[in-house]
Amino acid sequence: MSWIAVILLFVNLVPLSSHRATVSSSSSAVRLRSIPRASGTHGLAVDYAVVLNATNFDAVLGGTPATYAVVEFYAHWCPACRNYKPQYEKVARLFNGPDAVHPGMVLMTRVDCALKTNNNLCDKFSVSHYPMLFWGPCSEFIAAGWEPKQEKSKIRVIDDGRTAERLLNWINKRIGSTYCLDDEQNKKEHLSSSISDPEQGLQMMLRRPQPLHSTSF
Repeated sequence: MSWIAVILLFVNLVPLSSHRATVSSSSSAVRLRSIPRASGTHGLAVDYAVVLNATNFDAVLGGTPATYAVVEFYAHWCPACRNYKPQYEKVARLFNGPDAVHPGMVLMTRVDCALKTNNNLCDKFSVSHYPMLFWGPCSEFIAAGWEPKQEKSKIRVIDDGRTAERLLNWINKRIGSTYCLDDEQNKKEHLSSSISDPEQGLQMMLRRPQPLHSTSF
């Protein structure tokens, strides 16, 4: 083979090698894109409070099996509301969701007053600051509102709910309960001990359920 043929062969091979590198790089890129990326929500706290708005407000409160409701009126831009959200969620997880420790008692909800669609709803409840929490029987919220001088209303402003502990204590006083924030952990430990001791678990299953005691609002 002459030196001219060698040069021509080398020249022809360079673009091919370059093309393979490009294809390989493109294939790698395609493979990387095909791998689902983490959504960024893993490890973040789950929202247990039910989001209400002007459209679903009456329907949700009218269709819930819960006896009472807590409605938080807030604004998503409000720093105080953002700081308060973890406290509110600690209480909401006790009452809301499929794994609620105390289901059917209190429905924890929130309404974003910063949304224009909710302006009339927030005005009906005379929302004067954020966050502002209301308590009452679910049926009392339907097609209703609240005014500061409205004495006969069964809807009450929660005036001592700055922390999860205070909010839960306020609720306990209203319904005569003794719920605590550790109830979820205690339930898990109780179930764990029942599983480890089958005989104890069987005895629990055979126990006759005790009647629930409720108090008027």
